[in-house]
Amino acid sequence: MRNHLAPHNSPVGSAPKAHDLDEARLWREPPRESDLVDERRQRLLPLIAAIIAVVFGAMALIGMREKIVRVMPFATALYSAMGLKVNAAGLDLRGVTSKIVTEGSRKVLTVEGEIVNLRRSANRVPPMALAIRGADGRERYSWTAAAPKMRLAAGESVQFRARLASPPADGADVQVRFAALEDAEKSAR
Repeated sequence: MRNHLAPHNSPVGSAPKAHDLDEARLWREPPRESDLVDERRQRLLPLIAAIIAVVFGAMALIGMREKIVRVMPFATALYSAMGLKVNAAGLDLRGVTSKIVTEGSRKVLTVEGEIVNLRRSANRVPPMALAIRGADGRERYSWTAAAPKMRLAAGESVQFRARLASPPADGADVQVRFAALEDAEKSAR
């Protein structure tokens, strides 16, 4: 028995012929320009979102590097490799001077300067690591000295003075750093 709706030369339930599909396409509306723009936007949105996320992530890693290094001290080496300085202590040494004075029959090296808290909150002040270097840049002698105050308020500064009796005669300069930072940098290497 034949289906009365199907053409006489096609079996029941067969796929439409190519000329039937072409005719259906003719009756369909062409895509509107706004539909094409929306489709392009939908394809670009994930890419734009990824670019924005990378930019903001990089800005956060750079802008918050002191906080990141405080939590992950090994990150100091990564920032150094990128050429970015990190002041993990939030402290600065300013106006550092050194001079040798004679007291009685012996020479005494006196190192003076100022410790400044750069943070907007109170900050612990670690001991200072001092080193005498020769003209060749090699360390001749090193020692630590306690800071005059253990904590500094936000923006506060304090004068320091460290002394060393009988310093090496071939010393050319004095390097002053914070002992805790020095230890963190050595462990990051």
